[in-house]
Order: sequence, then C-alpha cells, then structure tokens
Amino acid sequence: MSAALPGFRSLALTLACEPGPLLPQIEAELRHHGEPLRWAITDAVCRADGSRELTLEAMVHQPALLV
Repeated sequence: MSAALPGFRSLALTLACEPGPLLPQIEAELRHHGEPLRWAITDAVCRADGSRELTLEAMVHQPALLV
C-alpha cells in the first residue's frame, strides 16, 4: 500500500446535472476541490422527471498555500 502524496486528493462526489452539456459542469464541480488530474463517471441516474445525477470519482491536485 502506498502513502498518500502531499497535495493530491482522491474524492467521490455526486453531481445533480443541469440541462446542457455535461463536461463543463463536471469540470467546474471538480475545480471546487482542486485541479482535476483524472476523473471518471462511475454511476449515472436518469430520473422519470428528466433530471440527471452522476457519481464521479476523481484525483485532484491541491497545491500547498505559501504563507
């Protein structure tokens, strides 16, 4: 088992999608957590009312803040 690298974070999150293209929504959500290095859609749900929900897993880089 490898140790976590400083500045890198693995995360899983759920995104309630708005109508329109998905890529800008996914990238914007991931940027709230850091700079996305890689990501995957691991689940997708389309509800009867037309709403969409995605489960994402990602690795993001969070550079250390210099004080």
